[in-house]
Amino acid sequence: MNGEYLLSPTPHGTVTKFPTHFKDYPGGVQSFDVYSPEFETLYSQVFWKALSPVPLPAHVVKRYDGRAMAVVGFELNQVRTTDNGTEVVVPISAAYNHHFESNMIGKAARFEYVQFKSSEDPRLLSLAAEMGHGLPSQTEAWMIQPAVNSADVAMATANFASVPDSASFGGANGGEVRKSFHGYAPGYAQLISSPMQFQITPMQIDTWNRDKMNLDDPQMAFVAGPVPASSLAPTGPDAMYSGLLECPLTTRVRKMIDGGYIASMDQSSCDTGKINASAISTAAECFAAASSTISADNFTTSTGSDATRPTGCSASVDSADHGIVLVYFNRISGVGCGADVNVLGGQVASLVTVDVQLNISAATAEITLVGPDDVWFGVGFGAQAMKDSPWAIIVEGGGKVSERTLSDQSKGTTLPSTVTVVTSAAADNVRTVVLRRPLSGTPFSFDPTVVNLPLINAVGQGPALDYHKNKAPASLSLLPAYAAAAAAVSPVVGACVCSIGTAPFGKAVGKLEYRPVASQPSDTGSGTVAFGNQCAPQPRTDLLAQRNPTCDVRTYVGGQIACHHMWSLLDAEQQIPWTDQPLKYRLKFRFWYQDYNASYHTNVKRTTWGIASPVEYDVPQCHEGLMGCSKGLDGTWVHTITGTYLGKGRLIAAHFHCHAPTCLSVAMYRNDTGELLCVERPVYGGTGQISEKEFDEPGFILQPPCLWGDAAFGLEPPPDVNGVMLHSVKTANATYGHHGEMAWQQMYYV
Repeated sequence: MNGEYLLSPTPHGTVTKFPTHFKDYPGGVQSFDVYSPEFETLYSQVFWKALSPVPLPAHVVKRYDGRAMAVVGFELNQVRTTDNGTEVVVPISAAYNHHFESNMIGKAARFEYVQFKSSEDPRLLSLAAEMGHGLPSQTEAWMIQPAVNSADVAMATANFASVPDSASFGGANGGEVRKSFHGYAPGYAQLISSPMQFQITPMQIDTWNRDKMNLDDPQMAFVAGPVPASSLAPTGPDAMYSGLLECPLTTRVRKMIDGGYIASMDQSSCDTGKINASAISTAAECFAAASSTISADNFTTSTGSDATRPTGCSASVDSADHGIVLVYFNRISGVGCGADVNVLGGQVASLVTVDVQLNISAATAEITLVGPDDVWFGVGFGAQAMKDSPWAIIVEGGGKVSERTLSDQSKGTTLPSTVTVVTSAAADNVRTVVLRRPLSGTPFSFDPTVVNLPLINAVGQGPALDYHKNKAPASLSLLPAYAAAAAAVSPVVGACVCSIGTAPFGKAVGKLEYRPVASQPSDTGSGTVAFGNQCAPQPRTDLLAQRNPTCDVRTYVGGQIACHHMWSLLDAEQQIPWTDQPLKYRLKFRFWYQDYNASYHTNVKRTTWGIASPVEYDVPQCHEGLMGCSKGLDGTWVHTITGTYLGKGRLIAAHFHCHAPTCLSVAMYRNDTGELLCVERPVYGGTGQISEKEFDEPGFILQPPCLWGDAAFGLEPPPDVNGVMLHSVKTANATYGHHGEMAWQQMYYV
């Protein structure tokens, strides 16, 4: 399907004897094709979702019913169907394959769609432990379970006790996937009994410049489209790749750092009060602390000397627009935090736009909810999960308002009304409901001394309350409302933003929250993801010593954690362009297989070894004196990291996963002897080494794997590294900086 393949020779092997096309595989092979369901994206959007399983071809299922199949390799491409019905390749420069995961199951297994009950659901935790690239969703997944029909399980156990009933396929599973060899030496294979279905979870990034790149033109060249301010990629006429493929952190994403800072209304000052805190001493720290502590879309900052404001860092909200937070750094001593405040306000735009204003003297709360008019929407106050039983307001299609106490995965119970509908109006399929209620009530009361109020919000699939189409946690910050005219007469005192201790580099805990832009209907992303990167000290990795930004949520500026399903990789102030031109395509797999022979085939297993965080890291733009940086013989800046890990089994294949356009090499060694086991250097498109025009895209790579096997094919015998300490050296082109580079070794062993 994808033509000729290249291999990396091991130190004492040769690749000249190994076939370069699957059709020439020793012993003879057959193949079948299977397609993913079609999916679509707009420019800048990430597609990372577990797709529904698809059946294998009927003739394959029939042939191997009660038998075992030996998969000796596979190929992958991304394709679309033109208006005249022709299948054509989608260039990797238009739709970047960040990575994929896939599974095939046999008759003794089944795919089950599950919705996790909470972040502590054992099924979720089990899946998360298995997935080096992380999970696309914290709420749902397709999981492999034993078949319901016990006869199928019994048959598989009786006939093929040593043959698995499922197999996962990956390795070289990113931008290098199309022309990297996914196969094994003769005699080794991925085995599966009675194969029936296939399921894929792709992560794709839409980088297609609709104005400048004609997908119907075989000679199409890449032209950069809009990128966010944090992108490090070149954008001029010579650019060969989009900065979007590196998942830069955008202003649509808000960092929520646990600890470190707190916004308080209940202190006489940061240094004296109910919590152990201290005043922030610089304007730069003040502005950064406010943006990480306070939930808002827009911040304005200023510095001055004002005795009517709190000492150090404080924040208030614009009384005319609660979505604007005013951050002030006061150089002199001032008043207490939130002194004599009467009106507080706050606004957050998530799946539902929520605006709250508290009037302390009137003891009332005014709540404005904005959501779609054709389906129900709702907001739960005081919690970020249904299982915590929050008080919720539900607005059904047409504007019917009700109140409930939610429960885990349930509508919960209806409550007596505590709100009065002030206004309810719809325009352009958007409903705005204004409600009023007392500050205090049952089961929920607003506390004016608490700045950050946790929320959960959801939208439905129909007008009547039923299971949600989408849900997301959120946070609403309630701050003193500041009006310039009123403040001139009676100063408005903001909430204090205080320091409560700083975690060492690499130890901060936090989350990234995606905030869709309400004025952009095509911005359908949502969700909050935990920052899970963990950088170990040397010799496990070099990243802590190099103070790599990917190690700490406070310094994180891009990478896979900033890339989740339907998140746009443009800044909030940038419009998502070409919204009338979605890109629709599928992933196409071709599996190469033989009949299983128990005396010949050995099943291979997969494991992964990372030397970064543990998978991703940032490549800095190098300069003299920067740790890890050196110049190559041609004067190119090269960044190097190293790391150690414990080996497993006897090696059959090595795929060193890294991303275009920075990857230069990965080399693996034994620690005890210093012996080189494998070195892989990617082959770049546009260099004359890739014969197939549709895959020869400048700036994009294939990664020739190392194989071990029979000497008749020029291969070294599989090295036994079980329990052996290994180490790897990874080099990258550092002419430009790069977010989210990978240093991940995807290994197959027996």
